[in-house]
Amino acid sequence: MDKVRGFISTQSLIERHLADILNWIYIESQKKGSCYDFIAPDGSKIEAKFDWDSIKTGNHYLEFAQTSDNGKTWVPSGFALSAEEADYWVVVNEEYIRTFRIEALKNWVKENRSQFKTTQTRSGVNHNRSGQFSKAYLIPFTMLDTICFQKQSSMISRNTPESPEKNS
Repeated sequence: MDKVRGFISTQSLIERHLADILNWIYIESQKKGSCYDFIAPDGSKIEAKFDWDSIKTGNHYLEFAQTSDNGKTWVPSGFALSAEEADYWVVVNEEYIRTFRIEALKNWVKENRSQFKTTQTRSGVNHNRSGQFSKAYLIPFTMLDTICFQKQSSMISRNTPESPEKNS
């Protein structure tokens, strides 16, 4: 549990760092099922996904469902939730920050999902508890970049200056 708390704490620091850089308001006290992380100065709601491993794979992990009972029941999560409330979907890694308009991304995913590989995490990996994992589409950035609203060089690292994991 301490490892999970540490991960959540570090992610929170990284999210706050992104908010500071982009002049967004960070939503405090987020809970499981929250549909967005930030509010822009114009009032737009933004969900950001820190997809660090996407640099290695060239794919975005677009989560849409999760389970806590070894796959007996699945509930909407990730993009499936954000698509109903957020205005923008932002994918962050250490190379780029990509911004997508939610409606455009939602429609594009519906039209193209047969081309995507569907995958799922494994229980007990990436800070998942036993029996807990998620399903997602693996979408190549070469495809996503065709509908990207804004793509900029990333100023975010998984080891932000404030991160306790910086020197580990």
